[in-house]
Amino acid sequence: MNLPLEDQSARDEALNVSRSFIVQAPAGSGKTGLLTLRFLKLLTISEQPEQIIAITFTRKAASEMRDRIVKTLLWAKELEASKNSPTESADRQRFDIAKKVLFRDKHMQWQLLQNPSRLRVQTIDSFCFNLASQLPILSRLGGNPRITEQVDHCFREAISNTFLQLESDRMISADIERVLIHLDNDIERLERLLINLLKSRDQWLSYVLEINDS
Repeated sequence: MNLPLEDQSARDEALNVSRSFIVQAPAGSGKTGLLTLRFLKLLTISEQPEQIIAITFTRKAASEMRDRIVKTLLWAKELEASKNSPTESADRQRFDIAKKVLFRDKHMQWQLLQNPSRLRVQTIDSFCFNLASQLPILSRLGGNPRITEQVDHCFREAISNTFLQLESDRMISADIERVLIHLDNDIERLERLLINLLKSRDQWLSYVLEINDS
């Protein structure tokens, strides 16, 4: 029999769906499994599965999580049909939660196993796109938009909006002026430098936020 995990109490606490949690742990420690269980537990109290959304950064991660949810439900369904029950505590917990989801699925006629697309596990890009599509006037989303990974256009627009502050009376105006003087007023060069900085923002953004908070 496997020994209980040292952080099992923290994992159990994170399944309290009446509260919010930030889970930080190294790769391979079970974060996706924990999030899957929390998603399943939310299904046990929801009126419709679409009321729950899980957001990931990549399509691969979204597909993996949806696959885990479906496989957990199939696993619990097979165990229930065979009149067996897991012996390990972690598996028993997973089985109990999944069994409640199956009961609610049948009672509410969701048919999740036949229609896994009702499980809203999607990328942050897809979520924002769907949200903007529902508010076409406010979002000014027109034509035939599509999600792209080419973000240079977004960077240029952000930089252009920043340059507009040059004529304002805000503190950033003096900062922009100082940089431009240093670059002999070469605004195109400054744009290129800022684009390169934005592409590597994961390396310096935390330091800027610390300065802003101080």
